Amino acid sequence: GAGAEMGPLEVLSQWRANIVAVDLARPAVWKRLMGVVKQGNGKLYAPLSHPAEDESGILAFAGANLLTETPEIAHWLKSFAGPLTIGGYAYLDGQLHVQVSMAMDAIMQTVTAERPDVALAFLPTPTDVFAISPDAADMAQSRFEERRLSKLWQAPLRALSGQRFFEPNIDRRYMLPDGREVGITDNLVLQQGPNYALAKRLQQWRALVSRAQGISVSVNVAPSTTTRSVVKNLALAAAYAGADWFGVEVFNPETSNALMAAMLVHDLRYEQSAANPAVQLGHPTELFMEGANHGGLWRVGFASRSVMEIAALLGWRGALAAR
Repeated sequence: GAGAEMGPLEVLSQWRANIVAVDLARPAVWKRLMGVVKQGNGKLYAPLSHPAEDESGILAFAGANLLTETPEIAHWLKSFAGPLTIGGYAYLDGQLHVQVSMAMDAIMQTVTAERPDVALAFLPTPTDVFAISPDAADMAQSRFEERRLSKLWQAPLRALSGQRFFEPNIDRRYMLPDGREVGITDNLVLQQGPNYALAKRLQQWRALVSRAQGISVSVNVAPSTTTRSVVKNLALAAAYAGADWFGVEVFNPETSNALMAAMLVHDLRYEQSAANPAVQLGHPTELFMEGANHGGLWRVGFASRSVMEIAALLGWRGALAAR
């Protein structure tokens, strides 16, 4: 919801934004959200289950549940004057992540079907499968071929792993109708589970379909970030801590927040951005290529899964020290 760690609320509240927030009906959540907005110059709108006359009343009655009040939330959002941008930032663990993603998708579909002045916004994870530009694919393949002396110690490790280690990031190319050859980078992290993968895939599907329908869609790949949901998993935290050994930059949450909020505003304001459906793309997947903040993940020589265990070993001490 609005209080998601990767969401843009805190930054947008510093930029005079009108923020229509949806989050759970928990006084502690809304106290934090209201406190954040008070420190800036934005305006916060909250769904109330009952009329409130003061701040204590707002804290008592603010909030809505995406899973159980989906139609009501969609109806409430339609009541706001446009232009309106609906961002899908909610995260839950396990199967609930799929369910809340479906709820957000239903809300987006309902509102955009009736309102032509509504845009959508998503933050795709870099730990997914993407088509990448010819330039990025060229660099990934070059880096894999330029290993030279490092092959000497990689070869025995690769043999011991049953050929799992040190796989190439890009092993083949695919030609688009315009003649360009893109690559496919598979950065799915098995530890994040199938529910996470499906939830993020739903967002990609909605983004592609909506843009094809003439709806503006801001969908910039977010960088790998040390959010609470990541660092609570020691294996993931260790892999992130060791990622720089392989040329991947991992961001702090506050850096990612500022960067992605700025890119959201850029997409909504700049008419030539890929978010604008009037801008012609060579292929629909270019929507995810432009403005992708992958932190180097797309351009490294090795497939991320094939070096993740080694990165975790290299970063284990750092991850433990950060706890």
